Amino acid sequence: MSYLEVLNVAQAWASAAEAEHHAPSITQILFPLGNFLIYAYIIKRFALPVVRDFLRSRREGILTSIESAAENKTQAEAVVSSYQAKLAGIQREVNAIQAELRAEGEREKTKLIGEAGTLATKIKEDASFLADQEVKTARQKIRYDMAVEAESTARELLGRHLSSGDQDRLAEDFIQSIGRTR
Repeated sequence: MSYLEVLNVAQAWASAAEAEHHAPSITQILFPLGNFLIYAYIIKRFALPVVRDFLRSRREGILTSIESAAENKTQAEAVVSSYQAKLAGIQREVNAIQAELRAEGEREKTKLIGEAGTLATKIKEDASFLADQEVKTARQKIRYDMAVEAESTARELLGRHLSSGDQDRLAEDFIQSIGRTR
């Protein structure tokens, strides 16, 4: 249906309605007007203050929310700026920490080298002492072995070259030397 057709139908309907109706009476106008005024008064007296209070409280709530959001935004911006400042200084802190760690490493290296030198000196001293002890022990063993070997050789030689008369004379000399010492 086109626009013109709609207008033609509306015009025909309006003319039909005018033909059937006649002018309203005063009571038909005053009663609805009175009802309207009563409803308007009730709405103005009871509903309008409630709506106004609701809208005021809603407005105050929105304003409070806006102020709170503004404060939160300000705080967030402050946090962001503090973190940006920290980020700007982080490279300096990293460099400082690296330098401190290097210095600590150097101190530890120097300390360990000193301790290693002291330990090496002590190990050398201990090794020298042990070597001296081993030499002394070896000398004593050699002396003991030589003494045992000399005794066995002396026994063998005495056994071969000593006669029974020599043995009797030596026994007598021994007994006399014991008697003199007492």
